[in-house]
Amino acid sequence: MVIRNRRKRWADTLQARIEDEISIWLAGDYSTWELVISFREELKKDPRAGGVILTVILATSKLFRQEGQAALRELLTSLNLHRTCYRLLKSGHWYEQAYATRIISQLQMVLALPLLKRKLTTRNMTLRLELITAMVSLGDQTWLRDVENTSFRLSDWEQILLLERFRRMDISQLPPFDAWLTSSHPDWMLFGIRLCRHFNRFDKVTELGGLLRTDNERIQMAVLDAFEYLGSPETIPFLIDYIRKATGERLIRALQVLGNQGDPDVIDLIVGYTDHTDGTVRFTALKALKEIGLSRDELAGLTTEPRYIDHLFDPKLS
Repeated sequence: MVIRNRRKRWADTLQARIEDEISIWLAGDYSTWELVISFREELKKDPRAGGVILTVILATSKLFRQEGQAALRELLTSLNLHRTCYRLLKSGHWYEQAYATRIISQLQMVLALPLLKRKLTTRNMTLRLELITAMVSLGDQTWLRDVENTSFRLSDWEQILLLERFRRMDISQLPPFDAWLTSSHPDWMLFGIRLCRHFNRFDKVTELGGLLRTDNERIQMAVLDAFEYLGSPETIPFLIDYIRKATGERLIRALQVLGNQGDPDVIDLIVGYTDHTDGTVRFTALKALKEIGLSRDELAGLTTEPRYIDHLFDPKLS
């Protein structure tokens, strides 16, 4: 305990000193060479100082845009700390590899790309997310093909985390995720659909519509969600074809989406489902017609169940 406390005090003191020197350097009162000499002296005293310097450089780099990373990258390489990152990538501990990957990504260390690619087959979720994020940030798209050669699942949770990371990037940095719409792996296809939805890819409506013909129900439901979000009139022909074949939850969801399009040309099609054998389908069809603009009286004439109409027009539920 005593040793651990002593090490922490040493690290905290050193970190404060390094932060002060980097602040002076950023203010222009220190040349890069002067800072390198100072940090080399710290490394001579104790090689463990390299880890503290890395931590401060990483934290500082987050204050800059990509174009501002060059000076910090020069500082890192002048101290040979980039080699520390490479060494950590070969560590047997996933968290050290993930830490090194974050530094490589943040400081745009493009030369490390081959090392990152070799790690893609990892089964550790956190490390894989860091690797993918880093390669996207570094502008490398060849990993898209590499991912096709793996059989690893991309869980819903991983997709959420990656989407959040992609959302913070400039549009120009995003990978060509529409390529996943033709992926042989359902998880990656699903992720591609969700990204098309999130980034408003109206130009992909035709490709998305084609995916409604797949046998995978999750893929179909994801396309319906995307169609509802995009709200493009071009989705209507695909929805009409799909509704005629869909059953159960898929039929209910498709009626909801079609109703939300607000196209009066589909009224006759939806009316046909107001006397369906499934009560939920009947109610959903009536609700879809209400979304399109039918009045209470018009809807009442389509059903023998006034409770549905009361429910639809209950102000407490609207």
